[in-house]
Formats: sequence, C-alpha cells, structure tokens
Amino acid sequence: MGEEGPPKTEMINPALLDGVSANFIVKGPSGVEKAYPMRSITVTIGRSDQCDIAVKDSSMSGKHAEISKINGEIRVKDMGSANGIWLNGERVDDVELYDGDVLRLGQTSIRIDVVGGRKRPDAGMSPKVLAAIIVGVVVLVGGVIGGGLTLKKRAQHKRDLASLASFVAAARESQKSKPCSAAVVEVGNVAKSLSSLGKPSCGSIPRGEDARRAVGGFRELAKTYDRLALSIQQFAAQSSSSAQALSGASEQIADEKIKAAVAEAQDVVEQRTQVTNTYIADWKKLSQATTAYASALDQVFLQGNKGACPAVDRGVQAKTAQEVQVACNKNFDKAKNAVEDKLKELDDIAGGGESAEPAEK
Repeated sequence: MGEEGPPKTEMINPALLDGVSANFIVKGPSGVEKAYPMRSITVTIGRSDQCDIAVKDSSMSGKHAEISKINGEIRVKDMGSANGIWLNGERVDDVELYDGDVLRLGQTSIRIDVVGGRKRPDAGMSPKVLAAIIVGVVVLVGGVIGGGLTLKKRAQHKRDLASLASFVAAARESQKSKPCSAAVVEVGNVAKSLSSLGKPSCGSIPRGEDARRAVGGFRELAKTYDRLALSIQQFAAQSSSSAQALSGASEQIADEKIKAAVAEAQDVVEQRTQVTNTYIADWKKLSQATTAYASALDQVFLQGNKGACPAVDRGVQAKTAQEVQVACNKNFDKAKNAVEDKLKELDDIAGGGESAEPAEK
C-alpha cells in the first residue's frame, strides 16, 4: 500500500483550464513521492481518507490544509491544524503559492508546480530570511570578498547564510521548551500518595477497607502516570512545529560545509527530542508496572490468592516517579547544553567565520 491515498476527484474542473493551475509533488514520511494534478477548484489535504490528497502522516490533522484557485491565484489555507503549515520554512495561515514553493505539513513536504504561473518574487524566501540576507550582505561588504566568485555564487551564498540564520533562530526558539517541568507538581502529589499507602506486604495483609484502599490507591496512581504520559505527548506534538521550521530552513542551503554543520546541529536537536520521548516512555512503563502491581494486591488482599505474594513483595517493577523526573532533568539539561554549543558554532559561521565565503575554484 502506498504512502498517500488516491485523489478523490477524477474530472478536471473546466475553470482550471483557463489561466493558472497546479501540480503537487507530495513526499510523505516514508520518502515516497507522488504527483497530484489539481483537478478541482479546491483541494483538501490531510490524514483523513475523505481528503482529496490523503497522506498517512500521524503528525498531520484529519483535514490539515486547503489549496484553492481564487481570482486567478493558487492559495493555501490552514484548516485549523494542530501543527500548522509551513511555506519555505516559515509558518503561514493563508497565502498565495508560486511555482517552486515548498509546503511542509507535519512530516510531509509538498512541492508546488504552478502551471502558467510565475516564480515567487523573493525566490521563495520569507521576510525573516530576507532580513537575514540583508545582515549577511553587510557582513560581506565589511569583509574581503574573493574576486573569483561569480555573481550567481555570491547570491546563493547569501541565501545560504540567510537560511542558516533562520535555522539558528528556530532552534533557539525550540530551546525554550521545558518538557520535564510538566510533571513537577504531580510528582510531589505522587510522593504524598505513596507515603499514605505505605509499602504493602504479604507479611502483614490488611483487611476490609484498608485492603480496598491499598488496591484502589495503586490503581489511581497507575491512571495518574498514564495521564502524565498523555499530557507530555501533547506537549511534544506542539513542539514539533519548531522541528518543522528547522527542517524547512535547512532544505534551502546549498553550501556543503554549511549544510554539514546544520545536519550536525539537527542531530543534536533530535537527541534532545529523544529525551522527551524517553520521558514519555518511562511514565508509560511506570503506569503499566503499577497496574500490574495493583492487580497482584487485588489477588492477595481481596481475593485471598497468596500465590501472587511474590509479585506483591517485589513491589512496582519500574523506575519510581522521582527517578523518572530526575533522569529527565539531568538528560534534558545535558542535551540542551549540547544544542546551544552547536548553535554557537553556527553563529560563528553566519557571522563571518568558517565558510563565510564559498571556496574559489
């Protein structure tokens, strides 16, 4: 089965035969590319099979975006998606599309081929990128420019520096995220709950209401851990927009040295993301282990099945809530510092250090 579903319309709307139309080259998370001609005035894109272009991408919304022909223009509009739409590395809501533009929706990229249309006046760059180019021009004017470079190479290098500046800005914005802090208050509440429940043991089996309180208390803790995992997952999904901005900016870079430096920075950012993923996984494991422990307590304390005593005496077989929290704080701080070190290296490049000018051939 392919990455994308088939387009839902087969007949080309006659209105598309007059003036501009478009083709969409869709590349989903698997890396497979598929071309879709614009067959109707409005084309919907999203995860839902009901969309004209349906993409198997979990980071996309059911109905993520809509592309329409309006007054002779091809326009894209965000349909209230969770992770937004990104045009040439910058988040947008409702804009005109030009030939050669690249959209990113979740983990899916869409290259726009506007038939009968024209190139973006600013070569597909956002205002932020253009501002960074101006800064790059000032730096280059103040330095020594190699006489052997062609005008085309200089222009490309300026675009590379601008894209690099955009990448660094987006990466620094993502540094503000604090996933570990999402559970600080709850961890304190968990500690109080565990203190009140004590350490159940087959050596001193409670009866009646005390037994039910112990079983119910651990079952409630398991639910708490599961809710924490879910809330942090939602936090991570919101943060994915920063990753999309990073990817969009890096795709604009042609210089191999700058591209390699950015790739290294992306790897370090991904390692920071993995800390959050591990944090979520640890809460899920703790929830599952606590559920199993509550079942063992139920068997012994309420059902009288002493065969489950070894499981009761072993306790919850997972990291404690406090251990999960400490590990996240330690690993995230380490990963965050590593990202900042890489961004300082990129600052040196963008500010006139290594690769400030492409090598003369």
